[in-house]
Amino acid sequence: MSNSPQSSKVARPSSDTPKEGTDAPRHVLRTDQIRVSLSAVGARMCGLYLRDASSENETNIAVGLESDEAYLAQDSYIGAVCGRYANRIANSRYTDPSGKDVILSSNEGPTHLHGGQIGFDKKTWTVKDASDTKVCFELTSADGDQGYPGTFTATATYSVIAPNRLRLEITATCDQPCPVNMTSHAYWNLSGAFDKTAADHVLQINADAWLPIDDHLIPLPGTRDVAGTGYDFRSAARVSDMLPHASQGFDHNFCLTGDRGTLRQIATLSDSDSGRSMKLFSTEAGLQFYLCQHFTADMKTEDGVSLHKSAGIALEPQTWPDSPNHPDFPSPWLKPGVTYRHVIEWEFS
Repeated sequence: MSNSPQSSKVARPSSDTPKEGTDAPRHVLRTDQIRVSLSAVGARMCGLYLRDASSENETNIAVGLESDEAYLAQDSYIGAVCGRYANRIANSRYTDPSGKDVILSSNEGPTHLHGGQIGFDKKTWTVKDASDTKVCFELTSADGDQGYPGTFTATATYSVIAPNRLRLEITATCDQPCPVNMTSHAYWNLSGAFDKTAADHVLQINADAWLPIDDHLIPLPGTRDVAGTGYDFRSAARVSDMLPHASQGFDHNFCLTGDRGTLRQIATLSDSDSGRSMKLFSTEAGLQFYLCQHFTADMKTEDGVSLHKSAGIALEPQTWPDSPNHPDFPSPWLKPGVTYRHVIEWEFS
């Protein structure tokens, strides 16, 4: 795809664009209820500002950092679109459907995580199209990138489809068979106060089963029923109340109900103190719920607030982790001539 210079329409500055340093311009989508700040670095959501119902004030509820340099220095994937394969692939290798062994780059001990050492979160995407209501980012990954076969082209299109609703549509094609699993790695703290814990949020997930993990956070064989465990969020529950009953903490795939490929509501997150809530929709088969444990005080928001463990909750719709090595999991395989498509929507109130 073209990497020609962007038109002035696409690259126009705005009051939301950083004026100092070398940060990529921020592209802004807005309605009378939300404002979304996006960057081509990682096709990243840098902030989502929700307007208070009773005033003109707005509050950022999506974790963001102070600069592109800060984003590239951290390994929490804050706000980025992850690929080619989000989540983990055991031992950084898989055997494709034809029997060929493929070795990938390792970046979490022996494990391949979120696309490898230089995943899509670290790449600057091309802005293909932009308006006040939509931005389309595009990226081409060469044959052999991080060990993956084939030339792989992805798009990530953010659009506001209602005053309080944001859509992310991710597509991909590849000229060789390749596993694909792409998602948004946004972290949410609906209080808007990132020095507070997000563990007091109330979470509901439409999933009857979950995937236990080994010491490398790789799914064990088979699924487990959520009933009677700390992973039962079929009814809304406070995360901090469930945590003592969650034997492995929270960094797990939930096996979603409903048909893969159909856009449906998969989760709800709410904060009783602020009254804010978020409904999450996806076309995928799984949801990775991660109560952040890797934020540190030297990671600061654009307002200079230091982050900490549990400052955000990641809800990452995707296919199930390590699926190239689990024939019984939903298929991750993308074939030449076929387009991968994943739609995520967030509705705020």
